[in-house]
Amino acid sequence: MLRNGTPAPDFALRDDQNNETTLKEACQGKIVVLHFFRGAFCPTSHRDLLNLNDALERFQMLESEVMGISADSPSQLHTLRRQLGLRFPLLSDSNYEIAPQYGVYESEDGEGPPRHAEPALFIIDAEGNMAWSQIQSGPKGLAGIGDVLMILMQMAANNGTY
Repeated sequence: MLRNGTPAPDFALRDDQNNETTLKEACQGKIVVLHFFRGAFCPTSHRDLLNLNDALERFQMLESEVMGISADSPSQLHTLRRQLGLRFPLLSDSNYEIAPQYGVYESEDGEGPPRHAEPALFIIDAEGNMAWSQIQSGPKGLAGIGDVLMILMQMAANNGTY
């Protein structure tokens, strides 16, 4: 598990529009809420993504960006984003290379794609360092949005750091 205060692993992943996105570009003075989700096949993932989407304006008021990551292909993510009406980018870790760098558990349940991650949420500060994390060992979902917003409010009061 990554320790708070240590640099978050950078990545270059394709988004749902097939554009390359890096964590370094996303951080530039902003807090990043990074959500690893199981995939388009998972109803719990849909719920978590919709909860993040519903709170997006509050995240943005706190100078935070939200990004979702799964092992789905960019085209699958494009379809999912459109179906759910998501207003934040979804990134494809189709080779399952980034999730292990964050210590995210690989699912062993036999559902979905051959390799996919269990839910995890990371808050990365404006300097690109880990500020908070929650990693699930099963598909039960994430911390409540209220808990995440409390952490972001504290970080906003401290110029984007925890």
